[in-house]
Amino acid sequence: MWYVLQTLTGKEEELVRMIKKIVTPDSYSDCFIAYYERIWRKQQQSIVHVERLFPGYAFIITDNPKEVFLQLKHVPAMSKMMDDGSFTFLPLEQEEEVFLQNMLAQNHIVRLSYVATDGRGRIYRISGPLEKYTSQVVRYQFKKRYVIISLTLLGVEKTVALGIILDEDIRQEILYGKVETPLKLPEHYEPIQGIEELVFSVGDHVKVTSGSFENMSGVIWKIKKSTVEIGIRLFGQDMSMEVPIEFISRNFL
Repeated sequence: MWYVLQTLTGKEEELVRMIKKIVTPDSYSDCFIAYYERIWRKQQQSIVHVERLFPGYAFIITDNPKEVFLQLKHVPAMSKMMDDGSFTFLPLEQEEEVFLQNMLAQNHIVRLSYVATDGRGRIYRISGPLEKYTSQVVRYQFKKRYVIISLTLLGVEKTVALGIILDEDIRQEILYGKVETPLKLPEHYEPIQGIEELVFSVGDHVKVTSGSFENMSGVIWKIKKSTVEIGIRLFGQDMSMEVPIEFISRNFL
């Protein structure tokens, strides 16, 4: 089971180091802090920061919570933190545990989710960790590259920010900026698999997502600088229509 370790904000890493030092390794399988990637825009450049997802919280996975608790209780510093209320040790509900398992990637980091829009703020594709939880999105902030989602943690409804990446970001080289995790990360950011700019080709089956021809489907006949010519079957005849390239998405048949 997953358990939440609550402590003072800024003391999370210290708490994890202490637990790894004093708790016997066979008492738990992992102890960690959850982080998330977030893009910050500066002078038209996209910079990825890695920040704490839940400030003041760490997590431990164990099948022996009583044994872990007793080992912590025997350490005077930890015992004092428990007694004065600045440290708690509480189990996650199964739904909460599943959410974190789905969200956290390698190194316990929630990676950026790719969001594709039609140029008018209407979304036609989401991939990455957010893909399964679009129904929990409370607000999109495209300019600031994050969404607010609602979730339950320790039985209490909370809202947290998750980072997103747009087409204009992945067209440029992205560097890391502020990194709160002690992990050593590469200099350049590499999007997760499936997060890439959509490139269309003649013959692709597409669907119009906005404008006068919204919801119509067809095949790309010609690609121009900012528009595409799409062939459609209408009234028994092959006809063409020209739409802005940002108004189409792949139509997976």
